[in-house]
Amino acid sequence: MILIFCAFGAELGPLRALLSDAQPLADTELRGFQGRAGGADVTLVASGVGIRRAQHAATLALDRFNEVEGIITTGVAGALHADLPIGRVVLADRLMIRRGEEFAAEAVVEAPIGHRETFATALSAARITFATGGLLTSRRAIAKVDDKRRAHEALGAIAVDMESALIALEATSRGIPFVCLRTIMDTATEGIDGAQLADENGRVKPLAAAAALIAQPRLVLSSMKLMRNLRAATRSMAEAISVVLNANA
Repeated sequence: MILIFCAFGAELGPLRALLSDAQPLADTELRGFQGRAGGADVTLVASGVGIRRAQHAATLALDRFNEVEGIITTGVAGALHADLPIGRVVLADRLMIRRGEEFAAEAVVEAPIGHRETFATALSAARITFATGGLLTSRRAIAKVDDKRRAHEALGAIAVDMESALIALEATSRGIPFVCLRTIMDTATEGIDGAQLADENGRVKPLAAAAALIAQPRLVLSSMKLMRNLRAATRSMAEAISVVLNANA
């Protein structure tokens, strides 16, 4: 069985569409679906946004499910490298956990090269352009352009998310191979306005949004752009995941 983690509903929906015979998980502590894709049994789990939720979901899922042959952590990410456009696929060769608010890593997990190369071959065969490099997992969104630049310069990471490295650590501790495949939602040369308005499931918090929009009307346009980017990134994510699942059929 292949276990796929994403963070929130906007990522989960396109992945669910890849499954045949999709059924909601019976475990009430986990949100996701089980089904078939590419000839394999697949379980999707939405962890919620952030390090703490990702670690909890990974531990719970791996305690619950037997015969997990491999793990994919996926979803959207922010670019830290200027050459990554919206929707570009990122295949991580190492994952780093950010140390607090510093531009430093408190832990580094190397992605298993064999599985990563298998994914790279499948993506190349499908003519999907992708970038390989380090991915930083941060407790908070890196929203400012200057901070994105500093993270890239200090750590060599090309993209950032808020979950993958913790899932990778849990997989590694149990001897389960993993691959991290993310797609870019915001570029390195643009800041993220309104990132604080979403909850752990990626949904906008109404009261926080209303207050912010009154104080900063420009957030309306920024939010619309962010949603367009999210749709483009999740389409790219689903296409890439479909390719790698079917390549291993």
